[in-house]
This record gives sequence, structure tokens and C-alpha cells, in this order.
Amino acid sequence: MRTLMNRKAERPMGARHLGWTIGLLSLLASSAAADDQEYSTVRVWGTPYYELEPCIQGDAVQLSMGVLHSAVVLQDGSVQCWGLNYAGQCDVPAWIGPDADQGQIRAAWISAGEGHTAAVLEDGSVHCWGENEFGECNVPPHVGTPSNPARWVSASIIHTTALMMDGSVVCWGKVDASQCAPPGDDGIPVLGMAVGDRHSITRRVDGSIQCWGDDFYGQTEVPEGVGTPRNPAVDVAAGLFHSVAVLADGSVACWGDDSDGQCTIPPDVGTPDHPVVAVAAGHAHTVALLADGGVVCWGSNLAGQCDVPDDIGGDRRQGGRPAV
Repeated sequence: MRTLMNRKAERPMGARHLGWTIGLLSLLASSAAADDQEYSTVRVWGTPYYELEPCIQGDAVQLSMGVLHSAVVLQDGSVQCWGLNYAGQCDVPAWIGPDADQGQIRAAWISAGEGHTAAVLEDGSVHCWGENEFGECNVPPHVGTPSNPARWVSASIIHTTALMMDGSVVCWGKVDASQCAPPGDDGIPVLGMAVGDRHSITRRVDGSIQCWGDDFYGQTEVPEGVGTPRNPAVDVAAGLFHSVAVLADGSVACWGDDSDGQCTIPPDVGTPDHPVVAVAAGHAHTVALLADGGVVCWGSNLAGQCDVPDDIGGDRRQGGRPAV
């Protein structure tokens, strides 16, 4: 368990970081008139420190679960947040939404941190709201402009990181921390990335992986042979003290802290028969999305975060609902 230290007095103390799992499922509509249509819903399992089952008004297309709150982008480009709101992290700005006549701009990506939320809008701009103790909501003026649009953003604990359309990475907030010091530019653009509490991991256009930040457990030391031209990385994730990558052959690599088994990949995961297409990492557990829509979790299960509901994955004809 990770304890939140040196933060404001009104902040709830002792909260676990990502002690739960959240999934976006693709479901067949149940009515006969809509048998050829799909809709999306959110399933949550584990025990967070706030309302477990959100009342989401609309179809979810992207979601993020933070330490004390969550956020989702709906199909119409609006954003909904739920959970603790002590710093305004759930107060979505009025200019984010689908109503262009009212000056709103649709959201494209959302990230829930600890006390703040960050979003990339469809015009490439970046917006943050909530706690700003370390400047984590002070978006640099050159980030998210028409000439430098953002592709992705991550709200962490005391900093925010953005991946720009040109493949560069920008960090703000507590910038003297090691996680805000990416390696020097070697000319290889970044395609995707993940940000943990104190380290970051990227996958680049040549399939290679870069990590930086704190290295208490070797979480920034990419294993030899992982992310090579022959077997490039296609997805990455960052937990508290461990890192995860999905490779092009559907296999999975984990490195860093394994004290709760979060890096002990089950033997039937990432095999030719059960290839993995995406991963996520919590505090001390790891989640894999299989090519057939199944979900597998391993690592710490203190809050039930690895107890995947029985109706996720499997054959739709038998009531299964593949995750997306």
C-alpha cells in the first residue's frame, strides 16, 4: 500500500493508488431492432475510495481512473468525472463538450491524476483543472497550440506529461523530479507512452522503448531483446514501481518490482494461442487485454482488483462481453 504524504491537510490520507480495475466493454445491443449495433459501458471491480459504479450518461469511448477520482470521454465529446472533488478535479470546464454553437470543443483524451484532471481536445489543445500545488495545471504556453498540437496527456501525482503530434514529450509541474527529465532528443519520435508515479515509459516509431525516472526496482531498465526491430513494442504501461510492454508477437514483458507478483506473467498469457493486444498497470497489479476480448489480471489482489467478472470476455453467444 502506498500512503499519500506531504500533501494538503484536506486530502484523504492512506488511499491506495489504483487498487481497482476499470474496463471499457463493447456490448451487443439487447433489443431485436438493434442487433447489428454496439454500445459501450463501463465495468469496475475492486475497492476504490469513492463511488464504485458511476452513472455515466452516454456511450464511453475512453476513460481514466485516478487515485481519488475518475473521468470518461463520451461519444459526443463531452467529459464526465466522478469521485472526490476536494480540489475541483471533477469540475469539468464549461468549454469542453459537443456544442460548438456555445463555443465548446469536443474532448479527444482524458486523464485523471490524484488531485487534478487533464484533457486533450479535438483541436490539439491541452486543459488541466483541479489541484495546482506544484504547477501541474499550468500548461506551458507552447503546448497545445495550432503549431504544436498535443496527441495525448497524462495527469500523474505532482506533474503532467503531454505527447505532442511531432513525437516530442513535454512535462510540467514538479519538474525537478526525475520523471520530468526525459532523455535527450535522438530524432526518433514517440508513438505512445505511459506515466507512473515516479517514472515514464515510451514506445517509439522504430519499436524501441525508453524509460526514465526513479529506478528503485529496475523499472526503467528495459530488458535486453524487448522492443527490437524484430519484435517491436506495440503498447506500454507504467505501474508504481514496474513497467510493462506488449510486443508485436503478442507476448508481454514486465520488469521492476515483483513483490506482489505484478511482473510474474501467467504462463498462458502472451502465447501464440492467447496473444495480448494491450496492457495497463496499477499500483501493484497488471492487466492484459487478450486478442479475443478476454481480460487477465495478476499481482496484488488485496482489493479484489484481479477478480475479473465472469461475464467479461468469452463467447458473446454465451453471454460473454469482450473488452475493448
